[in-house]
Amino acid sequence: MATSRWWLVDAFMSNEMTVRKEMGLTYSDFFRSLSQLPGGWVHETYSDGATLKYADGTIKVLLGPQRERRLSALVKIPFIEVIFKYVDLSEAEIDRFQSRFDLTFHRGGG
Repeated sequence: MATSRWWLVDAFMSNEMTVRKEMGLTYSDFFRSLSQLPGGWVHETYSDGATLKYADGTIKVLLGPQRERRLSALVKIPFIEVIFKYVDLSEAEIDRFQSRFDLTFHRGGG
């Protein structure tokens, strides 16, 4: 009995993947861009992230603290660490989601 219980835990855990990335934006930039994702993707929002529905899976997006990177005394760029937890999505689905997410969050520039 104990063996099958551990097997179920292992099977569940293999359906989750975590990716961390730094994004050059503020919390308000994040939530403004989040609202531009396709309808039905944003399931729930929190003060520090959101839960998204995509294909037959879920993406939990967690935001780290808002920080600044100083390039000079006058130039500073805000950034946050964004943690994506993909649940029940194939690698192909994750790639498609991330491409669309990145396109939505892309900011102009050189």
